[in-house]
Amino acid sequence: DIVFWYGIEDWTQIAPLVNAKPSKPAVSSKPAMPSGPAGSRGYSTMARRGHIGRRGYATASGSPLRVGLIGARGFTGRELIKLIDGHPRFELAYVSSRELAGQPVPGYAKSPLDHVNLSAAEVGAIARAGRQAVDVWILALPNGVAAPFVDAIDAATSGVSSAEQPIVVDLSADYRFDATGRWAYGLPELHRKDLVGWNAGRIANPGCYATGSQLGLAPLLPYMDVARLPSVFGVSGYSGAGTKPSPKNDPAFLADNLIPYAPVNHIHEREIGHSLTRIANPRALDSPVMVQFTPHVASFFQGIGLTLHVPLRQSMSAKDVHEVFREFYSGEKLVHVTKDAPLVRDNAGQHYSVVGGFAVPPVSGGETGSASLAARRVVLNVTLDNLLKGAATQAIQNMNIAVGIDEYTGIPAPEQPTMSQS
Repeated sequence: DIVFWYGIEDWTQIAPLVNAKPSKPAVSSKPAMPSGPAGSRGYSTMARRGHIGRRGYATASGSPLRVGLIGARGFTGRELIKLIDGHPRFELAYVSSRELAGQPVPGYAKSPLDHVNLSAAEVGAIARAGRQAVDVWILALPNGVAAPFVDAIDAATSGVSSAEQPIVVDLSADYRFDATGRWAYGLPELHRKDLVGWNAGRIANPGCYATGSQLGLAPLLPYMDVARLPSVFGVSGYSGAGTKPSPKNDPAFLADNLIPYAPVNHIHEREIGHSLTRIANPRALDSPVMVQFTPHVASFFQGIGLTLHVPLRQSMSAKDVHEVFREFYSGEKLVHVTKDAPLVRDNAGQHYSVVGGFAVPPVSGGETGSASLAARRVVLNVTLDNLLKGAATQAIQNMNIAVGIDEYTGIPAPEQPTMSQS
């Protein structure tokens, strides 16, 4: 028998047990769930959130974890290569791109590596060896393209033990609405309990707009007026439009310009509501949380700025709202809460998101009818990098959790965000 001891910093803690063979392993698959502190404020969110405690992992040591990246030509693929190059445990085994096949992988210094062009069948053939060949497959493909690769991996590993099943992280929208229970939704700050100890090994990485919008809305779910829709006005850099030429990623067309698109039923609008419904009431999917979302493309390259208008059941002060967010994201290294409104230029190139700029309308006490409703709302701002926390960084965060190492391994996480003087 082989026994592994995780998270032990002092060997003497377990020395008396080393020579003793336990009859039954006492292993809990559920992380500890601390209760909220006594005497919480009226707007405390600690008890509502069900905050999941993090396990103490050893992060820098251990054998390399091999990664297969399918879809390396896009901007997100390039960011993933950079992150994996600086990661102490992950290393690239395959980097697949039809357009770049045969060319060296730029920005990767761990070993010489050329792009290949792997078909779904070839990925399946590699996956047949389970984690002996590849520990994690990342699918950084356009929407609607991932299924053949997922099906090939599933078929090839159907006889592989759960411990040897490779992790699959899909960055498209194809599995974010999964109803089979096979896929976990990978927004750790809101769905960590679904990811820690996840056995199925299939993770749907959230969309960039959807990530920022949910980070701005989730703490307010207990205070929201469900009879009125929150609204999200989003502006993204043109890297969010991908590498295929179009007016939405043409710098000349975007100069001195702002392009609205998909004003209704954007896929991220549906994703935001679907995920928030699971948080608010997982058993009431027939009464979903709904939002209004309007995306735009601007002339800068990367980054997202969101302005959210959230209707409230009762009036709250900006100070109250700030405290709700501060408590909700306490301990989160990739979400910063500030009083001032964050700026896109400060967040571009950063791995975290920033929520701030909390504002509420002045209330005289005599408002009635529509004026009363308009007064019961809060406006806030969220920024994040669409290629990083909105895509590549979040994928690494999910991969870390899935393979059982500290979720921030390989992710630069400063204690304070960059904030310009406005």
